[in-house]
Amino acid sequence: MSITVLLSVLALVAVLGLIAAIFVGGAVYVGRVRRDGTESVLAGARRRRELRD
Repeated sequence: MSITVLLSVLALVAVLGLIAAIFVGGAVYVGRVRRDGTESVLAGARRRRELRD
């Protein structure tokens, strides 16, 4: 197997992993919003941002 094919496969795996991570993150966010409600999720994000500053 040539290095070009190996790099192409590696790039494809990286892109697919990134897409999968975006979908998983979205699913976690949607689940949290459905479980806790929009206001609670946004308030938690504001609280974390304030603690970081």
